[in-house]
Amino acid sequence: MQIELTPRRVFAGFALICFALIAEAMVLQHLKGQAPCPLCVMQRAGFLLFGLVALAGAIHQPRRRGAAGYAAALALVALTGLGIAARHVWVLHHPKFGCGIDVLEQFVNDLPTARLLPWLFHASGECTAPHEPTLGLQVPEWSMIWFSLLLIAASVYGFRSLSAARAHAAA
Repeated sequence: MQIELTPRRVFAGFALICFALIAEAMVLQHLKGQAPCPLCVMQRAGFLLFGLVALAGAIHQPRRRGAAGYAAALALVALTGLGIAARHVWVLHHPKFGCGIDVLEQFVNDLPTARLLPWLFHASGECTAPHEPTLGLQVPEWSMIWFSLLLIAASVYGFRSLSAARAHAAA
């Protein structure tokens, strides 16, 4: 039995992955005491934005070109999140260049999201704070992996949707 990968299923899967990653961030913060730094908060925002765009795609159920458009938007969000995660990994390996309590933290904490949802978007930790690794990797490294996987998946799905649209137009 083969399951058809409709746009609704693909985008709902993308959204589910992102919301699960945000839920894990909440567990790390509120149950394990790992305070998020400004770069962590920005990565959370990236996962949330990716999830919301994917959810919109699942609700909208676009056809070929529309699905490619949603996939392109998702790829752009994932690429941005990947850049933020890469910066965070760099900071982890170069602790004297940490983000700490600085202009970035003030900027992140002054955003409306930090005021509306402080339990999710308020930065109060250090970017170089040591935490227990999960399967040998720190949270920003996992974030980098997830943004990379989401970028690849969204790009592949977008190109497949665009190819299907071209094939359908040619027929």
